[in-house]
Amino acid sequence: MKKTIYLVLACIMVALGATDTAYAQTKMKKKTLKGTWTLSEMRFVGEKGLYKANLFGIADSPCFKGGEWMFIPNNGTGRFSINGTERCEEGTHRILWSFYDNGDGTAQIEFKLVDEKNKPISGNLDGYSMLVESLSAEQTILRVQTDYDGQPFDIVMTLDKVSKDVTL
Repeated sequence: MKKTIYLVLACIMVALGATDTAYAQTKMKKKTLKGTWTLSEMRFVGEKGLYKANLFGIADSPCFKGGEWMFIPNNGTGRFSINGTERCEEGTHRILWSFYDNGDGTAQIEFKLVDEKNKPISGNLDGYSMLVESLSAEQTILRVQTDYDGQPFDIVMTLDKVSKDVTL
């Protein structure tokens, strides 16, 4: 009987240790995201053809290239910007984000567009998701699933770390 109790306790301790480890890894990944990033490269993955993608209900995908993304992990706030061009209206968009570990070795960044008081912008209650393909202190690669005329394709975005500055 004593051996059974010790075995059950040992199993519980191992399970709690695994949970603590997963939590610590997620926390470390969130800390790695902390700072300001520049969107340096975008590529399209799918059937060959010309794609037009309105990302996050805001602008055509090329408008995001060269823009900045900022993530503040301790309160889950951040922002991204679009550079103004002939085709793109300049702007900064605030977000509430979270880092979600899928439990299968993959992770996502999920976010909602918010106003200055961090309230979701009306009509945009669903939010958005970006699969984290890789994450390091210098570079992050994210994959956004979308479609054009019913044809699915992905946009792969490469972000390069600019600084650890986190001023909204």
